Amino acid sequence: MAGTRKTATAVVLAALALTATACNDSNDGGRNAAPAAPTTAAAVVGAPTSTTPSADAPSTGAKPVKLTPAVLLEQVTQKTTAAKSAKISEVITVGQVTLKGKGAVSWADGLQGDITMDLSDSPLGSVLAPVTGGKTAPYRYTKDAMYMRLGGDAVDAFGGRHWLHYSKTDMAKASGGSTDQLKSADPVQGVRTLIAGGKVTEVGQETVNGKATTHYTGELSADDIAGATGTGLTQDELAQIKDNLTTAGVTSETIDVWVDADKLVVKRTEQADTKVGAMTATVSYSDYGTPVSTTAPDPSDTVELSELAKLDKGATG
Repeated sequence: MAGTRKTATAVVLAALALTATACNDSNDGGRNAAPAAPTTAAAVVGAPTSTTPSADAPSTGAKPVKLTPAVLLEQVTQKTTAAKSAKISEVITVGQVTLKGKGAVSWADGLQGDITMDLSDSPLGSVLAPVTGGKTAPYRYTKDAMYMRLGGDAVDAFGGRHWLHYSKTDMAKASGGSTDQLKSADPVQGVRTLIAGGKVTEVGQETVNGKATTHYTGELSADDIAGATGTGLTQDELAQIKDNLTTAGVTSETIDVWVDADKLVVKRTEQADTKVGAMTATVSYSDYGTPVSTTAPDPSDTVELSELAKLDKGATG
């Protein structure tokens, strides 16, 4: 059971790597800043305009020209990134494992926030109960790490300590991502990926979570993303995205985003077939600008991942 619990914990971490796409480190010298909206005359002509001239502006007789999806989504990256924080609600399914999460995160200065994962709809809920003390798993994100709240037998096993510490390197090993994953992810990563693929299309107007939104979609291959330029992503970031897809056995990925009238992301989904089964991740965003204040647990109250591995070996023996 100990080895199964360790594996289950790794699966939860892999899913939480998707949670990390809710956040961004904007304190990186602008390397991950959203691509600037075009300022050329063509872009200005393409800006949305009213069909009725204003009282103090002469009518030119020109018909309003709708923004292309790519241009509008570039503006969405700016608005959403500038909002700095939001409440999130998510459902992540990987094969037979389903996780649900709720919380609030900030990407103003690295990833910070608190998210509670509900494991009650997954076999992992029972498997992890000795570690978490129940079928929910509270997680705390700081700029440089992630912490999982321990409960039940685990607290006693670790001398009364309550938080399992995962460094960025630990997260990368568990999720198959890069050590920069937490730093580079943000609530519009899916938007940037759509732009990178160059195949984004507008689906239409839809009401999502009580808001009027515009739905955009794109199906992208690893080669689509790796060959993209001019998207605000560096070549290293594009290569990392391709490598992550290849490692997971993903040949194509469908990304959908829903954007409201304020050009903020209301919902994002990612769907793909992976080596361990179908993956669907849905994240909803609300209350942009919500206050988020998260601090790392005291070191005396934390447990390192290496200690968990030793405990598993001892229990197995």
